[in-house]
Amino acid sequence: MRHAIADTVALQQIREEAALRLARHASEADQSRLLGVRAVVLRVLGDFDGAEVDAAAAVKYAEAVGADLLLAPARARLAQVLRVRGRYEEADQLFALAEAGELPRTLTGAVRAYAGLSCIAQGRITESLIHVQRASEQNPHGFVMQIVETALSLIEEHAAKYGFGAPPRGWAERAGHPAPDRFQDPQTGRFGYLGHDGRPVVQAAFSQAGDFRGGVAAVCQADWGAIDKTGTVVVPMLYGAMETPTADGRTVTGFVNGVAVAAQRGRVLAVHKTGRVVVPPRYQRIEVHPAGFLVTDGYSWGALGFDGNELVPARVDRAEAMRQLDGAVSIDDGPL
Repeated sequence: MRHAIADTVALQQIREEAALRLARHASEADQSRLLGVRAVVLRVLGDFDGAEVDAAAAVKYAEAVGADLLLAPARARLAQVLRVRGRYEEADQLFALAEAGELPRTLTGAVRAYAGLSCIAQGRITESLIHVQRASEQNPHGFVMQIVETALSLIEEHAAKYGFGAPPRGWAERAGHPAPDRFQDPQTGRFGYLGHDGRPVVQAAFSQAGDFRGGVAAVCQADWGAIDKTGTVVVPMLYGAMETPTADGRTVTGFVNGVAVAAQRGRVLAVHKTGRVVVPPRYQRIEVHPAGFLVTDGYSWGALGFDGNELVPARVDRAEAMRQLDGAVSIDDGPL
């Protein structure tokens, strides 16, 4: 099942406007959003080659930014192109990856609805039922429920003729086992990471380690840094700790939305998963928020964007800084 539209003139105009804006907006986040919009338009118009090129480029730009609210819809749009082209295994992997991260339920609900359609096309009826149930729970209104209703009709028809198909896959299998699992060597007590076959892909060389999040894991030898899935150091091991407080009250060992809060000589800073310091050690506390950082000098609070630029000077209380950041949340919630 794929989208169709009668007014192709309007779509052509949207495509042309997206092209004009792409020439004017150089930031990686803007490029990802605009390429994503154009990919959707090209897909609906039937230009699947162009749609795939744009959607893949949107994912690359979103990966460079690292924000879940940008990366998840970019992955889902590329998955949509692959789904309508019949490349279901690749599409399913991207749909699964698009569910991961710090995301609103409405977005994951939309992703689940389309993942259900991909499963129906493959005869994975039990798995498709799981997806459409989650979609209706997480985004029970509007266009998503239209997809759910259509999917349920297709499921009923297919199940009556052919049965329910293969058993449902877990998230890791659908996502292509995207990250190694942490393990502790019983002899040395040190940590490493296992591939999905149970064999070490990163040897147990670390005194402490976090889980992989966004393609990187925080690890400690004498000091903390981060590695990628091959074990290559991507954040230098320079830090005394890498425990990231979030604005909703959690503490994560490692990265949230592509950034981590690290300690260095008694002060805290924020580092991107590429190793670039985005918030220098000038604050007493830093918390990661979906739109950036809450920061305090110990007396007042302020807010920064993920690029480290000041959004609210550190002269307000925490509630006001949080309110300003909540208002700055930018979800790429255009059509998938």
